[in-house]
Amino acid sequence: MEITYEGALKRASFCLREAGIANPRSEAELLLAAVLNTDRLRVVTAQPALLEEADCRRFEEALKRRASHEPLAYISGEKYFFGRRFLINRKVLIPRPETELLVEEALRWLEESAFGNEKSLRILDLGTGSGNLAITMALELPFAEVWAVDLSPAALQVARQNVSLYRLEERVKIIEGSYFDPLEDHFPTPRFNLIISNPPYISQAELDNLPSSVAAFEPRAALDGGVDGLDSYRVILNKLPAFAGHPTLVMVEIGSTQEQAVIRLFKSRGIFRMIGCRRDLANHPRLIFGLL
Repeated sequence: MEITYEGALKRASFCLREAGIANPRSEAELLLAAVLNTDRLRVVTAQPALLEEADCRRFEEALKRRASHEPLAYISGEKYFFGRRFLINRKVLIPRPETELLVEEALRWLEESAFGNEKSLRILDLGTGSGNLAITMALELPFAEVWAVDLSPAALQVARQNVSLYRLEERVKIIEGSYFDPLEDHFPTPRFNLIISNPPYISQAELDNLPSSVAAFEPRAALDGGVDGLDSYRVILNKLPAFAGHPTLVMVEIGSTQEQAVIRLFKSRGIFRMIGCRRDLANHPRLIFGLL
């Protein structure tokens, strides 16, 4: 049975609307573009082009996945972050636009502190996932040496693919382990000028109330922050001093209700000469930073 792009899009829009997907027409266009490995504009303007039978089957399968509320990024296998394409799968969190604030603020500090062009600049990304933060920092700072740590071998496989995509094998070091643990065996002890992390910070009570598109598809280990959502921050802060360079900026992403709790944790260590918070475009607390 022959079907035009427009016919496929109308049917997909109806199915997605019935499934409760917001903006069903836009979602259908993005989904078809992903299936055809093209851009949305070409899908919209390619009228009255006919879909090939193989593409119809692939589109139907993708449509079923999206109607089940699987995120479009997992279906397409990619997500853009800071203007760049990153490969992803269900072993890693989907990069969020809000996390771009971490990159912006880190770059601002490095510029103001005159570290931005230092060839000795060393950056550590804890819980790297797809590698989007580490790779972005390496691309924005061509002189920097970047280390990326994650506990999940499957996540690091994705990170390595993205490192290869941007040909950064010589500048981004991928390490398997939990936060600082795998660095303790290095001699001499590596010290970093910038330590960044978007760690798990959802409390266990909140995990089951997450949208189904998150709870059912994104890796739970990358979301679960323990009973109060603060476990990762405690682990990072406990071992931080041994790996800090001086000066060192530590910057972590937080949940919108965690500002005061994370600031208290930072203050309780007694090692920072400056602690602060940065808010996102929606005016929600998004980052906590500490300067050693």
